[in-house]
Amino acid sequence: MRKKLKSSAFLPAACLCIAWPLAQAQNAETGDTLQFRVGAGLERDSNVLRAPTGESDTIGLLNVGARIDKQYSLQRIVLDAELASYRYNDFSSLNYNTVNYEGAWHYAFTPRFRGVLSADQREYRDTTDATNGVTRTFVRTERTQVAEGTYAPGGGLLLQGGVVHRTSQSEAISSLDASPTITSVRVGVGYEQRSGSQAVLQYRRGDGRYDRLGIDFKENELAVVGQWALTGKTTLNGRLGFLERKHDNNPARDFDGWVGNLGVNWAATGKTSVDAGFARDLGSYENTGGGSVRIWRAYLQPVWRATAKTSVRLRYQHEKRDWSTLSGLAPDAGRSDSGNALGVYVDWEPRRNLHVTGSVRQERRDSSLNAFDYRATIVGLGARFMF
Repeated sequence: MRKKLKSSAFLPAACLCIAWPLAQAQNAETGDTLQFRVGAGLERDSNVLRAPTGESDTIGLLNVGARIDKQYSLQRIVLDAELASYRYNDFSSLNYNTVNYEGAWHYAFTPRFRGVLSADQREYRDTTDATNGVTRTFVRTERTQVAEGTYAPGGGLLLQGGVVHRTSQSEAISSLDASPTITSVRVGVGYEQRSGSQAVLQYRRGDGRYDRLGIDFKENELAVVGQWALTGKTTLNGRLGFLERKHDNNPARDFDGWVGNLGVNWAATGKTSVDAGFARDLGSYENTGGGSVRIWRAYLQPVWRATAKTSVRLRYQHEKRDWSTLSGLAPDAGRSDSGNALGVYVDWEPRRNLHVTGSVRQERRDSSLNAFDYRATIVGLGARFMF
């Protein structure tokens, strides 16, 4: 169903016309401790509904944000917040806003005792349930609060402990972990080399609840977390763990499996670098009887810094999702999705405080349930001004 063009579609351009002269009026030499930013962009999307037979539209984006990054002796304070508005030219029912923030106190009472107190929120569009007939945007909101510390008594030994509180709320109910709240206690012991390379064995115990269903569960996870400086140009970081989730009053929903990620950064030359990684996630399926969802992701991103002000990025990402439902009547029973995304991004910095990005990317999803297939080509242009 096509939507009539509304005046709100012009909001990003109108706000940019106001924000730009205000930003120009500021002193660009205020330093990096306190920084404001405004940004705007346009995208042409060939399939905004992410459906087998999609329709194209133009999307306007406006975002505003601020960041404080201050060091006080051994203490570091970081605060960052950004508001973004996405407005569709024809499909105004897809309009949505996001609020993303992070705040952290990286503390150190002595060189041997350090840690972090932090809170963050991440909001983004979740396309898991996108099919024909769905003309709204599903937004996922993830929040995390952390209080943890590390004690290094000497000899490279590391002792860790902390509390983590996480919530995830997705309007796409077929998505992985659509509505859990989990409070976890985790402890760890490890070893750190003088080079900064380290390995830590962690145990986490979590108590959770599916807010949408009112069902409680408990988690146990044992993992090895590490980071290594392989060479002066190559770093590696990763995590490998085994997750077990049990539901005391509904054992049919229990699941377990391997989770983790591995990432590598290679600074091949002074102008080229390569990032690559792999991840496996496991979470609940909350729709019609329950179950679990498994996700595998892999990405490759080479970067070429053509000049001091221009760089070119190529990013490829592959993702596979498998649904294991307890009920054969679940809408995702037997579902398996394979997704691929390939994008080319050109970043240009005509002046120190102005960043311009042009991009072309293609997305493709092939599903065992044909209603979830889609193809999309997205062309975008955006600018960000910092002051």
